[in-house]
Amino acid sequence: MIKLACNYYHETEELVRESKIDIDYFKFPSLVFQMGMLNKSDLTEFGEFVENIKEVKPILLHGLNPSPHNIGSVTFIEDLNVEIVNKLLHISETPGISLHLAGIDKTLSRIQNLNIIIKNINYLKEKFPNLDFLSFENVDSNMFGVCIEPDFISTIIKETNVQFLLDISHAFCSARVKGENFEKYLYQLPLDNTYEIHINGWAERNNDIMCHIKINELGYRTLKNVLSVCSPKIVTLEYGRHNDRIGIGCPIMSNNRVNSTAKEEIIEQVDNLKQILNR
Repeated sequence: MIKLACNYYHETEELVRESKIDIDYFKFPSLVFQMGMLNKSDLTEFGEFVENIKEVKPILLHGLNPSPHNIGSVTFIEDLNVEIVNKLLHISETPGISLHLAGIDKTLSRIQNLNIIIKNINYLKEKFPNLDFLSFENVDSNMFGVCIEPDFISTIIKETNVQFLLDISHAFCSARVKGENFEKYLYQLPLDNTYEIHINGWAERNNDIMCHIKINELGYRTLKNVLSVCSPKIVTLEYGRHNDRIGIGCPIMSNNRVNSTAKEEIIEQVDNLKQILNR
């Protein structure tokens, strides 16, 4: 059975405690909710936070904070604090690690960046061999250089024998940036290796695209189509924004208050996703 995760917010925790949604994991951190806890080498505050929310649902960790986690960085290995990451994994009890496929030096050649990423991923595999998964997520704009190229992504996933994290809205944005058909771009990605899917909505206005809003019709349709060609273990609702950059009237999330409209939209999306996942 595919497990369902949802970004952690006060809203999400309240909904689970109120039995208004049924999910398997809180994904942490989210776009909004981190409170600086993972920017510290002292994980005491994070540990206290985790102990509280693990009473409700387990955590699905995204990223390697507080250590730098740009997998494309030439200094990734020397920057990575293995001791702190092990503490982070122990405290969170996350089943695996997922990272953005990002952080390259665009002045280097394609093959140089490819070799750097492969070396860094193999180092992670060596240092953390007991994870259920190690997955890498497609990114969303030209600032990431060759990391938005489907064949580059596929080569990395296959050469290192790790899992792929498909972010549907990122794929839409990358296709738009490249001037390609969305479906054509999407199906060039290494979907056979998909372990997790991130799903959220997006909107376009004034030549800008804003993601992490309520899932739109194309998002749901794409998820259904993708599920017919791959078998992920987890689908994650990556909903929630700290601003309305393009002015569409979406709910704004904050550490300081609970947004009732956001709660309603989370309920609707979780219910829709459960139907798609046949839960």
